[in-house]
Amino acid sequence: MVDAPDTAARAIRAAAVATVALWIAIALAGCGGAARSPASSGAYRAETTYTVAPGDTLYHIASRFGLSVGRLMAANGLSDPRELRVGETLTIPRSYSFASVGHAPSGASSAYPYRGVRESRQFAWPVAAGVVSSGFGIRNGAMHDGVDIAAPRGTPVHAADNGTVVFAGRLHGYGNTVIIQHDNHYATVYGHDERNFVHEGEHVSRGQMIGQIGTSGRTTGANLHFEIRRDNVAHNPLAYLPEPPAAPGIRYAAGGGS
Repeated sequence: MVDAPDTAARAIRAAAVATVALWIAIALAGCGGAARSPASSGAYRAETTYTVAPGDTLYHIASRFGLSVGRLMAANGLSDPRELRVGETLTIPRSYSFASVGHAPSGASSAYPYRGVRESRQFAWPVAAGVVSSGFGIRNGAMHDGVDIAAPRGTPVHAADNGTVVFAGRLHGYGNTVIIQHDNHYATVYGHDERNFVHEGEHVSRGQMIGQIGTSGRTTGANLHFEIRRDNVAHNPLAYLPEPPAAPGIRYAAGGGS
């Protein structure tokens, strides 16, 4: 007879395997500029356009690009949110496109650059100090589903909130990666780790050290690739993170926030 702890452990692992299969199926783009999979939500044809996919709303599209619904509607001549149609190509205001500035940026600023919608659900910063070197959005013609935080190799990486580790291993492009499932349909992703310190099925607490920043996977330097996903749809992490203290915390390179 199998006891309850063994049964629970098997159930957790089965759920983890199913979750990982889903993450791999959506072909996570990582930090190397790989093209976005057709299986993902929406197709990005060019730097300043977005093709509406089934299930999209103006709010979710605006949130993904870090701009207001009003600005998105104005850029596309929409007067009613119900005018949105599947297959329609929307113009994304150019000032909200993000470009990589590398992973050793100079002239970083402590000024908080994000001016989009602030979400009520808030997470903690996964590193105590670093430079947001690349933001969320279109980068080199492909979607960048998170933010890159450049910091010295070996810098501790912390869980952004309480949750259960559903993946800890290597993912193509992401290198050593940890994925944590949280409450209310949210998950966070931590890529390019030098080392992972947690295992699948493990419960972690907000602020707990789960790895170290490294250069694993497809990257040009030591950094953490950090994503926040709701129901497996990536959202701009800066909408879910508090404004950090000016020193010695998080700084921003040009194009690293907004």
